[in-house]
Amino acid sequence: MERRKAPRYPIRLRAYFPEHDLWGVTKNVSLDGCFVEVERFISEGFLADLQLELPIIGIVFLKGYVHHTGQGDGVGMQFVQVRFSEEQSDYYPLYVKFIKLLPNLEKIKAEYLEMVQQGKLKLQTFPSNS
Repeated sequence: MERRKAPRYPIRLRAYFPEHDLWGVTKNVSLDGCFVEVERFISEGFLADLQLELPIIGIVFLKGYVHHTGQGDGVGMQFVQVRFSEEQSDYYPLYVKFIKLLPNLEKIKAEYLEMVQQGKLKLQTFPSNS
C-alpha cells in the first residue's frame, strides 16, 4: 500500500551529500523528499545535508533523514524543514516552487509524445557519444 502524501516525479537531478563527500543522482523527487542513487549508503535514520541542482534555478541546500536504503542503488530522503539551519531555510520554498512546476512539464512531455505517436513529430535523440 502506498503511504506517500505527495506525488513523486521521475527526474534526474545532480545531488551531493557534503558531509559524506558523496555524489548521486535523483531517481524521483516530491515535496516531502527524494530518492537518490548513490554508490555507497548512508545509514538509515541519519540526518544529512543534501544539495540538489535544479535546472535553470541552481543549487538548493536541503536537510533530510535517510528514511530507507534502496535495493543496492540508493537512499530515500525525507525532508525535515524544521531542522533547516538559518542559512538553509530559504532554499526549501524555492524547491517547493520547482516541484509545483513539474506537473506542467509532464503535460508538455505527454503532448510531445502524443504528437510523436500521431506521426506529427519524430522522437529526437542525440547521437551516441562513442
